[in-house]
Amino acid sequence: MSAIYDVSSDRIRKKLADQLLNCGLIRVQKSVFLGTLDNNRIDELALFAESILAANDQLYIIPIHRDDLNAARIIGPGFDDQLVSDEIITKIF
Repeated sequence: MSAIYDVSSDRIRKKLADQLLNCGLIRVQKSVFLGTLDNNRIDELALFAESILAANDQLYIIPIHRDDLNAARIIGPGFDDQLVSDEIITKIF
């Protein structure tokens, strides 16, 4: 799944980004996160976002099938798709 946001407040943006990371998503760009979440976790995330976002702020939670992620064309530095899809749990650099 992907989570993409457009949030005007720095404080709220930080809270939302921290929550996305705490859910286990991987940040692939400043406002784009990828990973695997079960339906309960998605519902919790949606409730959290609804409680903090202003009327003009947006959060998109978009399901992405593994085949679609594998077919993605990435130009430039990419992300570790195995880490994003939970095929590997930890990567040590």
